[in-house]
Amino acid sequence: MATTSAAPAATSSPAEFIRGIGPLAAISLVVGSMIGSGIFIVSADIGRQVGQWGPGGLLVVWVVTGAMTVTGALAYAELAAMMPKAGGQYVFLREGLNPLSGFLYGWTLFAVI
Repeated sequence: MATTSAAPAATSSPAEFIRGIGPLAAISLVVGSMIGSGIFIVSADIGRQVGQWGPGGLLVVWVVTGAMTVTGALAYAELAAMMPKAGGQYVFLREGLNPLSGFLYGWTLFAVI
């Protein structure tokens, strides 16, 4: 008498990435690394440049550049809301100035980066 043993069916799920952190944790990770690298790398050089003004000079530089950064981010947000197309700066320059500016920006970015 011959018996056949059936092999169990393979029920393995496809390999997937494990979602270990949420959006808030991911954003916090990126922000923390950017701030941390900026503080440790850039502060020493700024401190040397404004050494005659002491710590107050360093704080003034941080406040001014922080305001400039927020202004630039708001400007890009406004441009992205006005022109919701893929392409970023290329589209902003092409539509805002002229096609030649966008073309030159694109090729300069390609050549440099």
